[in-house]
Amino acid sequence: MSEDYIDLERTFHELSLKSEENDEFNFRNLLFGKRLSWTDLLAGYRTVILSEAGAGKTEEIRHSTQMLRQEGKAAFFLRLEHIADDFDIAFEEGNLAEFEQWLASYEEGWLFLDSVDEARLREPQDFERAVRKFATRLSVALQRAHIVLTSRGTAWRPVTDLKLCQQQLRYIEPAQVAEENQKVDAIDKLDGSFRIVALDDLGATQVEKFARAKGVVDPRPFIDAIERADGWSMVARPDDLTELVEYWNKYNRIGNRLELMQSSIARRLAERDQNREEALPLSIADAMVGARCVAAAATMIQESTIRVPDGSGNTKGIAVAAVLPDWDSKKCIALLARPIFDEAIYQTVRFHHRTVREYLTAEWLKGFLDRETSRRKVESLLFREQYGQTVIVPIMRPILVWLILMDGKIRERALTLSPELIFEGGEPKALPLETRLKILRDVCETMHTDIVRGSTNDYRAVQRFADKDIAPEIKALFVKYASSDELQWFL
Repeated sequence: MSEDYIDLERTFHELSLKSEENDEFNFRNLLFGKRLSWTDLLAGYRTVILSEAGAGKTEEIRHSTQMLRQEGKAAFFLRLEHIADDFDIAFEEGNLAEFEQWLASYEEGWLFLDSVDEARLREPQDFERAVRKFATRLSVALQRAHIVLTSRGTAWRPVTDLKLCQQQLRYIEPAQVAEENQKVDAIDKLDGSFRIVALDDLGATQVEKFARAKGVVDPRPFIDAIERADGWSMVARPDDLTELVEYWNKYNRIGNRLELMQSSIARRLAERDQNREEALPLSIADAMVGARCVAAAATMIQESTIRVPDGSGNTKGIAVAAVLPDWDSKKCIALLARPIFDEAIYQTVRFHHRTVREYLTAEWLKGFLDRETSRRKVESLLFREQYGQTVIVPIMRPILVWLILMDGKIRERALTLSPELIFEGGEPKALPLETRLKILRDVCETMHTDIVRGSTNDYRAVQRFADKDIAPEIKALFVKYASSDELQWFL
Protein backbone atom coordinates (compact mmCIF):
# COMPACT_ATOMS: atom_id res chain seq x y z
CA MET A 1 0.00 0.00 0.00
CA SER A 2 1.24 3.49 -0.81
CA GLU A 3 2.51 5.31 2.28
CA ASP A 4 1.72 8.68 0.70
CA TYR A 5 -1.96 7.96 0.12
CA ILE A 6 -4.44 9.70 2.45
CA ASP A 7 -7.88 8.12 2.52
CA LEU A 8 -10.26 11.06 2.29
CA GLU A 9 -13.33 8.99 1.42
CA ARG A 10 -13.64 10.80 -1.90
CA THR A 11 -17.05 11.05 -3.48
CA PHE A 12 -18.35 11.44 -7.03
CA HIS A 13 -21.35 12.83 -8.84
CA GLU A 14 -22.81 11.09 -11.83
CA LEU A 15 -22.94 12.91 -15.13
CA SER A 16 -25.15 11.81 -17.96
CA LEU A 17 -26.28 13.22 -21.27
CA LYS A 18 -29.52 13.14 -23.16
CA SER A 19 -29.29 11.83 -26.68
CA GLU A 20 -26.59 13.65 -28.65
CA GLU A 21 -25.58 13.49 -32.30
CA ASN A 22 -22.03 14.74 -31.92
CA ASP A 23 -19.34 15.59 -29.37
CA GLU A 24 -20.53 19.16 -28.94
CA PHE A 25 -21.54 19.68 -25.33
CA ASN A 26 -24.68 21.50 -24.28
CA PHE A 27 -25.03 22.35 -20.60
CA ARG A 28 -28.79 22.05 -20.82
CA ASN A 29 -28.32 18.34 -21.45
CA LEU A 30 -26.12 17.72 -18.40
CA LEU A 31 -27.83 15.81 -15.60
CA PHE A 32 -26.32 15.48 -12.14
CA GLY A 33 -27.18 12.33 -10.23
CA LYS A 34 -26.80 11.50 -6.58
CA ARG A 35 -23.49 11.48 -4.72
CA LEU A 36 -21.58 8.22 -5.11
CA SER A 37 -18.84 6.50 -3.12
CA TRP A 38 -16.09 4.13 -4.20
CA THR A 39 -18.32 1.27 -3.04
CA ASP A 40 -20.93 2.37 -5.59
CA LEU A 41 -18.38 2.63 -8.38
CA LEU A 42 -16.75 -0.74 -7.69
CA ALA A 43 -20.16 -2.43 -7.78
CA GLY A 44 -20.69 -1.20 -11.33
CA TYR A 45 -19.18 -2.75 -14.44
CA ARG A 46 -18.31 0.25 -16.60
CA THR A 47 -17.25 3.65 -15.22
CA VAL A 48 -15.42 6.73 -16.52
CA ILE A 49 -14.01 9.15 -13.94
CA LEU A 50 -13.48 12.73 -15.14
CA SER A 51 -11.50 15.32 -13.22
CA GLU A 52 -8.97 18.03 -13.81
CA ALA A 53 -5.25 17.68 -13.21
CA GLY A 54 -4.32 17.59 -9.56
CA ALA A 55 -7.70 16.31 -8.38
CA GLY A 56 -6.25 12.95 -7.33
CA LYS A 57 -7.92 10.51 -9.71
CA THR A 58 -4.75 8.51 -10.37
CA GLU A 59 -4.01 8.12 -6.67
CA GLU A 60 -7.60 7.10 -6.03
CA ILE A 61 -7.72 4.31 -8.60
CA ARG A 62 -4.26 3.07 -7.61
CA HIS A 63 -5.39 2.81 -3.99
CA SER A 64 -8.62 1.07 -4.99
CA THR A 65 -6.57 -1.45 -6.99
CA GLN A 66 -4.31 -2.08 -4.00
CA MET A 67 -7.26 -2.48 -1.63
CA LEU A 68 -8.97 -5.03 -3.88
CA ARG A 69 -5.74 -6.98 -4.29
CA GLN A 70 -5.24 -6.95 -0.55
CA GLU A 71 -8.68 -8.55 -0.25
CA GLY A 72 -7.54 -11.33 -2.55
CA LYS A 73 -9.45 -10.11 -5.60
CA ALA A 74 -8.15 -9.89 -9.14
CA ALA A 75 -7.42 -6.21 -9.73
CA PHE A 76 -5.05 -4.48 -12.13
CA PHE A 77 -3.89 -0.91 -12.74
CA LEU A 78 -2.78 -0.26 -16.33
CA ARG A 79 -1.49 2.77 -18.23
CA LEU A 80 -3.59 3.34 -21.34
CA GLU A 81 -0.75 5.03 -23.21
CA HIS A 82 1.31 1.79 -23.02
CA ILE A 83 -1.49 -0.58 -24.02
CA ALA A 84 -1.52 0.53 -27.65
CA ASP A 85 2.17 -0.28 -28.24
CA ASP A 86 3.10 -2.89 -25.64
CA PHE A 87 0.38 -4.43 -23.49
CA ASP A 88 2.93 -6.43 -21.49
CA ILE A 89 4.49 -3.31 -19.88
CA ALA A 90 1.22 -1.47 -19.23
CA PHE A 91 0.76 -2.94 -15.73
CA GLU A 92 1.59 -0.80 -12.68
CA GLU A 93 -0.38 -2.87 -10.17
CA GLY A 94 -0.41 -6.56 -10.98
CA ASN A 95 1.42 -8.10 -13.93
CA LEU A 96 0.86 -9.96 -17.17
CA ALA A 97 1.20 -13.42 -15.59
CA GLU A 98 -1.44 -12.63 -12.96
CA PHE A 99 -3.68 -11.14 -15.64
CA GLU A 100 -3.50 -14.29 -17.78
CA GLN A 101 -4.12 -16.44 -14.72
CA TRP A 102 -7.26 -14.44 -14.02
CA LEU A 103 -8.39 -14.76 -17.67
CA ALA A 104 -8.21 -18.51 -17.31
CA SER A 105 -10.36 -18.45 -14.17
CA TYR A 106 -14.06 -17.80 -13.67
CA GLU A 107 -13.59 -14.98 -11.13
CA GLU A 108 -14.68 -11.38 -11.44
CA GLY A 109 -11.90 -8.85 -11.88
CA TRP A 110 -11.35 -5.10 -11.70
CA LEU A 111 -9.42 -3.25 -14.41
CA PHE A 112 -8.38 0.38 -13.82
CA LEU A 113 -7.17 2.21 -16.94
CA ASP A 114 -5.31 5.50 -16.49
CA SER A 115 -5.71 7.73 -18.45
CA VAL A 116 -7.45 8.76 -21.67
CA ASP A 117 -5.61 12.08 -21.96
CA GLU A 118 -2.20 10.42 -21.60
CA ALA A 119 -3.15 7.93 -24.32
CA ARG A 120 -3.82 10.84 -26.69
CA LEU A 121 -0.59 12.74 -26.06
CA ARG A 122 1.24 11.43 -29.12
CA GLU A 123 -1.56 10.70 -31.58
CA PRO A 124 -5.34 11.25 -31.31
CA GLN A 125 -5.96 7.68 -32.53
CA ASP A 126 -3.82 6.07 -29.83
CA PHE A 127 -6.76 5.89 -27.42
CA GLU A 128 -8.88 3.98 -29.96
CA ARG A 129 -6.00 1.62 -30.64
CA ALA A 130 -5.53 1.04 -26.92
CA VAL A 131 -9.22 0.30 -26.34
CA ARG A 132 -9.41 -2.11 -29.27
CA LYS A 133 -6.27 -3.93 -28.18
CA PHE A 134 -7.45 -4.10 -24.58
CA ALA A 135 -10.85 -5.45 -25.65
CA THR A 136 -9.18 -8.19 -27.71
CA ARG A 137 -7.02 -9.30 -24.79
CA LEU A 138 -10.00 -9.18 -22.43
CA SER A 139 -12.58 -10.82 -24.70
CA VAL A 140 -12.95 -14.13 -22.83
CA ALA A 141 -13.53 -12.31 -19.51
CA LEU A 142 -15.35 -9.21 -20.68
CA GLN A 143 -18.61 -10.02 -18.89
CA ARG A 144 -16.95 -10.56 -15.53
CA ALA A 145 -14.72 -7.49 -15.71
CA HIS A 146 -15.37 -4.26 -13.82
CA ILE A 147 -13.69 -1.54 -15.91
CA VAL A 148 -12.84 1.96 -14.67
CA LEU A 149 -11.25 4.54 -16.99
CA THR A 150 -9.96 7.95 -15.95
CA SER A 151 -9.50 11.08 -18.00
CA ARG A 152 -9.02 14.77 -17.87
CA GLY A 153 -12.25 16.08 -19.28
CA THR A 154 -10.38 17.84 -22.08
CA ALA A 155 -9.56 14.45 -23.58
CA TRP A 156 -12.94 12.73 -23.19
CA ARG A 157 -15.38 12.87 -26.11
CA PRO A 158 -18.87 12.15 -24.82
CA VAL A 159 -20.24 10.62 -28.00
CA THR A 160 -17.43 9.09 -30.04
CA ASP A 161 -15.40 7.84 -27.07
CA LEU A 162 -18.47 6.51 -25.32
CA LYS A 163 -19.62 4.77 -28.48
CA LEU A 164 -16.18 3.22 -28.95
CA CYS A 165 -16.11 1.94 -25.38
CA GLN A 166 -19.64 0.60 -25.51
CA GLN A 167 -18.89 -1.23 -28.75
CA GLN A 168 -15.53 -2.65 -27.72
CA LEU A 169 -16.09 -3.15 -23.99
CA ARG A 170 -19.77 -3.97 -24.02
CA TYR A 171 -21.26 -5.45 -20.87
CA ILE A 172 -24.42 -7.54 -21.19
CA GLU A 173 -26.30 -7.87 -17.95
CA PRO A 174 -27.67 -11.30 -17.05
CA ALA A 175 -31.41 -11.53 -17.67
CA GLN A 176 -32.30 -12.31 -14.08
CA VAL A 177 -30.37 -9.30 -12.78
CA ALA A 178 -32.05 -7.10 -15.39
CA GLU A 179 -35.48 -8.23 -14.17
CA GLU A 180 -34.60 -7.36 -10.59
CA ASN A 181 -33.24 -3.98 -11.60
CA GLN A 182 -36.50 -3.02 -13.28
CA LYS A 183 -37.74 -2.27 -9.77
CA VAL A 184 -34.82 0.02 -9.05
CA ASP A 185 -34.54 3.69 -9.84
CA ALA A 186 -33.03 4.16 -13.32
CA ILE A 187 -29.95 5.97 -12.07
CA ASP A 188 -29.01 2.93 -9.95
CA LYS A 189 -29.43 0.30 -12.68
CA LEU A 190 -26.40 -1.73 -13.61
CA ASP A 191 -27.55 -1.85 -17.20
CA GLY A 192 -24.13 -2.21 -18.76
CA SER A 193 -23.85 1.34 -20.06
CA PHE A 194 -20.85 3.37 -19.00
CA ARG A 195 -21.42 5.50 -15.93
CA ILE A 196 -19.71 8.90 -16.31
CA VAL A 197 -18.81 10.50 -12.98
CA ALA A 198 -16.99 13.61 -11.82
CA LEU A 199 -14.67 13.51 -8.82
CA ASP A 200 -15.98 15.90 -6.15
CA ASP A 201 -13.92 18.72 -4.66
CA LEU A 202 -12.61 18.34 -1.12
CA GLY A 203 -14.84 19.45 1.74
CA ALA A 204 -13.88 20.97 5.10
CA THR A 205 -13.69 17.63 6.92
CA GLN A 206 -11.46 16.19 4.21
CA VAL A 207 -9.23 19.26 4.25
CA GLU A 208 -8.81 18.92 8.01
CA LYS A 209 -7.95 15.22 7.75
CA PHE A 210 -5.47 15.92 4.96
CA ALA A 211 -3.81 18.70 6.97
CA ARG A 212 -3.35 16.40 9.97
CA ALA A 213 -1.80 13.74 7.78
CA LYS A 214 0.62 16.31 6.35
CA GLY A 215 1.93 17.38 9.73
CA VAL A 216 -0.45 20.13 10.88
CA VAL A 217 -0.74 19.21 14.56
CA ASP A 218 -3.71 21.47 15.24
CA PRO A 219 -5.62 22.03 11.98
CA ARG A 220 -8.24 24.33 13.53
CA PRO A 221 -6.17 27.54 13.06
CA PHE A 222 -5.39 26.37 9.52
CA ILE A 223 -9.09 25.87 8.74
CA ASP A 224 -9.93 29.23 10.35
CA ALA A 225 -7.29 30.92 8.19
CA ILE A 226 -8.81 29.42 5.04
CA GLU A 227 -12.25 30.59 6.16
CA ARG A 228 -11.08 34.13 6.85
CA ALA A 229 -9.35 34.29 3.47
CA ASP A 230 -12.46 32.89 1.76
CA GLY A 231 -10.02 30.44 0.25
CA TRP A 232 -12.06 27.23 -0.08
CA SER A 233 -11.88 27.30 -3.87
CA MET A 234 -8.10 27.24 -3.54
CA VAL A 235 -8.01 24.01 -1.50
CA ALA A 236 -10.58 21.97 -3.40
CA ARG A 237 -8.01 19.57 -4.87
CA PRO A 238 -5.19 17.62 -3.20
CA ASP A 239 -2.42 19.17 -5.29
CA ASP A 240 -3.48 22.68 -4.28
CA LEU A 241 -3.92 21.66 -0.67
CA THR A 242 -0.50 19.99 -0.49
CA GLU A 243 1.31 23.19 -1.38
CA LEU A 244 -0.85 25.29 0.93
CA VAL A 245 -0.16 22.96 3.86
CA GLU A 246 3.58 23.08 3.13
CA TYR A 247 3.40 26.89 3.14
CA TRP A 248 1.46 26.84 6.41
CA ASN A 249 3.93 24.47 8.08
CA LYS A 250 6.78 26.76 7.04
CA TYR A 251 5.30 30.19 7.75
CA ASN A 252 2.31 29.45 9.99
CA ARG A 253 0.12 31.44 7.64
CA ILE A 254 -1.63 30.91 4.33
CA GLY A 255 -1.49 34.46 3.08
CA ASN A 256 -4.38 36.69 2.17
CA ARG A 257 -6.81 36.06 -0.65
CA LEU A 258 -4.70 37.94 -3.17
CA GLU A 259 -1.62 35.88 -2.31
CA LEU A 260 -3.66 32.69 -2.54
CA MET A 261 -4.98 33.72 -5.93
CA GLN A 262 -1.55 34.54 -7.31
CA SER A 263 -0.03 31.36 -5.89
CA SER A 264 -2.86 29.21 -7.21
CA ILE A 265 -2.63 30.65 -10.72
CA ALA A 266 1.14 30.17 -10.83
CA ARG A 267 0.77 26.52 -9.77
CA ARG A 268 -2.07 25.80 -12.17
CA LEU A 269 -0.29 27.28 -15.16
CA ALA A 270 2.68 24.98 -14.62
CA GLU A 271 2.72 21.48 -16.08
CA ARG A 272 4.00 19.11 -13.39
CA ASP A 273 4.05 16.04 -15.62
CA GLN A 274 7.37 15.88 -17.49
CA ASN A 275 5.94 13.65 -20.23
CA ARG A 276 3.09 16.06 -20.91
CA GLU A 277 5.48 19.00 -20.86
CA GLU A 278 7.66 17.35 -23.48
CA ALA A 279 4.65 16.40 -25.63
CA LEU A 280 2.89 19.76 -25.28
CA PRO A 281 5.55 22.37 -24.38
CA LEU A 282 4.37 25.77 -23.18
CA SER A 283 6.38 28.24 -21.11
CA ILE A 284 4.92 29.76 -17.95
CA ALA A 285 5.21 33.23 -19.50
CA ASP A 286 3.24 32.19 -22.59
CA ALA A 287 0.71 30.32 -20.46
CA MET A 288 0.11 33.46 -18.41
CA VAL A 289 -0.35 35.63 -21.51
CA GLY A 290 -2.72 33.10 -23.03
CA ALA A 291 -4.74 32.62 -19.86
CA ARG A 292 -5.22 36.38 -19.46
CA CYS A 293 -6.39 36.77 -23.05
CA VAL A 294 -8.83 33.85 -22.83
CA ALA A 295 -10.14 35.11 -19.48
CA ALA A 296 -10.73 38.58 -20.93
CA ALA A 297 -12.55 37.13 -23.95
CA ALA A 298 -14.78 34.99 -21.69
CA THR A 299 -15.59 38.03 -19.55
CA MET A 300 -16.22 40.50 -22.34
CA ILE A 301 -18.59 38.32 -24.33
CA GLN A 302 -20.07 36.64 -21.24
CA GLU A 303 -19.31 33.14 -22.47
CA SER A 304 -17.78 30.89 -19.83
CA THR A 305 -17.06 27.87 -22.02
CA ILE A 306 -13.94 27.63 -24.16
CA ARG A 307 -13.79 25.29 -27.12
CA VAL A 308 -11.10 22.61 -27.16
CA PRO A 309 -9.54 22.52 -30.66
CA ASP A 310 -9.64 18.88 -31.74
CA GLY A 311 -10.78 18.99 -35.34
CA SER A 312 -14.23 17.61 -34.53
CA GLY A 313 -16.14 20.61 -35.83
CA ASN A 314 -17.33 21.59 -32.37
CA THR A 315 -18.91 25.07 -32.40
CA LYS A 316 -19.74 25.46 -28.71
CA GLY A 317 -17.87 28.09 -26.71
CA ILE A 318 -15.07 30.54 -27.44
CA ALA A 319 -12.68 29.59 -30.23
CA VAL A 320 -9.18 29.86 -28.77
CA ALA A 321 -7.70 30.35 -32.23
CA ALA A 322 -9.68 33.60 -32.55
CA VAL A 323 -8.40 34.84 -29.19
CA LEU A 324 -4.80 33.76 -29.77
CA PRO A 325 -4.39 34.01 -33.57
CA ASP A 326 -0.59 33.75 -33.40
CA TRP A 327 -0.71 30.42 -31.56
CA ASP A 328 -0.80 27.04 -33.30
CA SER A 329 -3.33 24.41 -32.25
CA LYS A 330 -0.78 22.39 -30.26
CA LYS A 331 0.06 25.41 -28.15
CA CYS A 332 -3.64 26.16 -27.60
CA ILE A 333 -4.31 22.57 -26.53
CA ALA A 334 -1.36 22.73 -24.12
CA LEU A 335 -2.84 25.84 -22.50
CA LEU A 336 -6.33 24.38 -22.13
CA ALA A 337 -4.87 21.20 -20.62
CA ARG A 338 -3.30 23.14 -17.75
CA PRO A 339 -5.19 22.68 -14.47
CA ILE A 340 -6.22 26.32 -14.37
CA PHE A 341 -9.11 24.99 -16.48
CA ASP A 342 -11.66 22.48 -15.26
CA GLU A 343 -12.24 19.22 -17.06
CA ALA A 344 -13.84 19.58 -20.45
CA ILE A 345 -17.46 18.46 -20.23
CA TYR A 346 -17.58 17.84 -23.17
CA GLN A 347 -15.16 19.27 -25.69
CA THR A 348 -15.25 22.58 -23.84
CA VAL A 349 -13.43 23.76 -20.74
CA ARG A 350 -14.03 26.47 -18.16
CA PHE A 351 -11.73 28.28 -15.80
CA HIS A 352 -11.63 26.13 -12.69
CA HIS A 353 -13.16 28.97 -10.71
CA ARG A 354 -14.99 32.09 -11.80
CA THR A 355 -12.88 34.34 -9.54
CA VAL A 356 -9.72 33.12 -11.28
CA ARG A 357 -11.15 34.25 -14.61
CA GLU A 358 -12.09 37.61 -13.11
CA TYR A 359 -8.65 38.15 -11.60
CA LEU A 360 -6.89 37.27 -14.87
CA THR A 361 -9.18 39.69 -16.73
CA ALA A 362 -8.14 42.41 -14.29
CA GLU A 363 -4.47 41.63 -14.98
CA TRP A 364 -5.18 41.78 -18.73
CA LEU A 365 -6.71 45.24 -18.31
CA LYS A 366 -3.81 46.31 -16.09
CA GLY A 367 -1.48 45.58 -18.99
CA PHE A 368 -3.35 48.17 -21.09
CA LEU A 369 -3.50 50.67 -18.22
CA ASP A 370 0.28 50.54 -18.00
CA ARG A 371 0.25 52.01 -21.50
CA GLU A 372 -1.25 55.37 -20.65
CA THR A 373 -2.46 55.80 -24.23
CA SER A 374 -4.95 52.97 -23.59
CA ARG A 375 -6.40 54.30 -20.32
CA ARG A 376 -9.40 56.04 -21.89
CA LYS A 377 -10.39 52.88 -23.77
CA VAL A 378 -10.08 50.75 -20.65
CA GLU A 379 -12.13 53.15 -18.56
CA SER A 380 -14.85 53.13 -21.22
CA LEU A 381 -15.21 49.40 -20.59
CA LEU A 382 -15.57 49.94 -16.85
CA PHE A 383 -17.65 53.11 -16.57
CA ARG A 384 -20.44 54.65 -18.64
CA GLU A 385 -22.80 57.59 -18.59
CA GLN A 386 -26.40 56.76 -17.78
CA TYR A 387 -29.12 59.37 -17.36
CA GLY A 388 -26.49 62.03 -16.82
CA GLN A 389 -24.58 60.06 -14.18
CA THR A 390 -21.42 58.00 -14.33
CA VAL A 391 -22.01 54.40 -13.27
CA ILE A 392 -19.99 51.20 -13.14
CA VAL A 393 -20.77 48.72 -15.93
CA PRO A 394 -22.49 45.89 -14.00
CA ILE A 395 -20.61 42.98 -15.56
CA MET A 396 -17.31 44.68 -14.74
CA ARG A 397 -17.88 44.95 -10.99
CA PRO A 398 -16.25 41.54 -10.27
CA ILE A 399 -13.26 42.67 -12.34
CA LEU A 400 -13.00 46.00 -10.58
CA VAL A 401 -12.69 44.39 -7.14
CA TRP A 402 -9.28 43.13 -8.32
CA LEU A 403 -8.35 46.02 -10.58
CA ILE A 404 -8.65 48.56 -7.75
CA LEU A 405 -5.75 46.73 -6.10
CA MET A 406 -3.59 47.27 -9.17
CA ASP A 407 -4.28 50.85 -10.26
CA GLY A 408 -4.69 53.90 -8.03
CA LYS A 409 -6.63 56.03 -10.52
CA ILE A 410 -9.15 53.29 -11.20
CA ARG A 411 -9.45 52.68 -7.45
CA GLU A 412 -10.21 56.32 -6.71
CA ARG A 413 -12.84 56.61 -9.42
CA ALA A 414 -14.52 53.27 -8.68
CA LEU A 415 -14.72 53.73 -4.90
CA THR A 416 -16.00 57.28 -5.28
CA LEU A 417 -18.87 55.95 -7.39
CA SER A 418 -19.49 52.83 -5.30
CA PRO A 419 -17.65 52.57 -1.97
CA GLU A 420 -19.36 49.27 -1.11
CA LEU A 421 -17.44 47.72 -4.03
CA ILE A 422 -14.70 46.97 -1.53
CA PHE A 423 -16.94 44.36 0.11
CA GLU A 424 -17.85 42.54 -3.10
CA GLY A 425 -14.70 40.47 -3.53
CA GLY A 426 -11.02 40.84 -4.23
CA GLU A 427 -8.78 41.39 -1.21
CA PRO A 428 -9.68 44.52 0.78
CA LYS A 429 -6.72 44.01 3.13
CA ALA A 430 -4.39 44.67 0.20
CA LEU A 431 -5.77 48.21 -0.16
CA PRO A 432 -4.00 51.14 1.51
CA LEU A 433 -5.02 51.57 5.16
CA GLU A 434 -6.31 55.10 4.63
CA THR A 435 -8.58 53.84 1.85
CA ARG A 436 -10.08 51.15 4.09
CA LEU A 437 -10.58 53.58 6.96
CA LYS A 438 -12.42 56.02 4.71
CA ILE A 439 -14.62 53.27 3.31
CA LEU A 440 -15.37 51.98 6.80
CA ARG A 441 -16.55 55.41 7.94
CA ASP A 442 -18.57 56.01 4.77
CA VAL A 443 -20.30 52.63 4.95
CA CYS A 444 -21.18 53.08 8.61
CA GLU A 445 -22.69 56.48 7.88
CA THR A 446 -24.66 54.97 5.01
CA MET A 447 -25.92 52.04 7.07
CA HIS A 448 -26.87 54.35 9.91
CA THR A 449 -29.23 56.18 7.56
CA ASP A 450 -30.92 52.84 6.75
CA ILE A 451 -29.60 52.76 3.19
CA VAL A 452 -28.14 49.27 3.48
CA ARG A 453 -26.22 47.75 0.57
CA GLY A 454 -26.35 43.99 0.17
CA SER A 455 -22.58 43.52 -0.06
CA THR A 456 -22.03 45.13 3.34
CA ASN A 457 -24.28 42.51 4.90
CA ASP A 458 -22.09 39.69 3.59
CA TYR A 459 -20.27 38.27 6.62
CA ARG A 460 -17.42 36.87 4.52
CA ALA A 461 -16.92 40.23 2.84
CA VAL A 462 -16.63 41.93 6.22
CA GLN A 463 -14.17 39.23 7.31
CA ARG A 464 -11.96 40.04 4.34
CA PHE A 465 -12.14 43.72 5.19
CA ALA A 466 -11.39 43.49 8.91
CA ASP A 467 -7.89 43.40 10.36
CA LYS A 468 -6.12 44.38 13.57
CA ASP A 469 -4.74 47.54 11.94
CA ILE A 470 -8.22 49.08 11.81
CA ALA A 471 -9.30 47.82 15.23
CA PRO A 472 -8.99 51.28 16.90
CA GLU A 473 -11.21 52.81 14.21
CA ILE A 474 -13.78 50.05 14.67
CA LYS A 475 -13.76 50.65 18.42
CA ALA A 476 -14.34 54.37 17.91
CA LEU A 477 -17.18 53.72 15.48
CA PHE A 478 -18.71 51.20 17.86
CA VAL A 479 -18.89 53.90 20.53
CA LYS A 480 -20.34 56.38 18.07
CA TYR A 481 -23.01 54.02 16.76
CA ALA A 482 -23.60 51.97 19.93
CA SER A 483 -27.33 52.60 19.73
CA SER A 484 -27.63 51.55 16.09
CA ASP A 485 -28.96 47.99 15.91
CA GLU A 486 -28.20 47.79 12.19
CA LEU A 487 -24.47 48.20 12.81
CA GLN A 488 -23.94 45.91 15.78
CA TRP A 489 -23.12 42.81 13.74
CA PHE A 490 -20.99 44.77 11.30
CA LEU A 491 -18.83 46.40 13.96
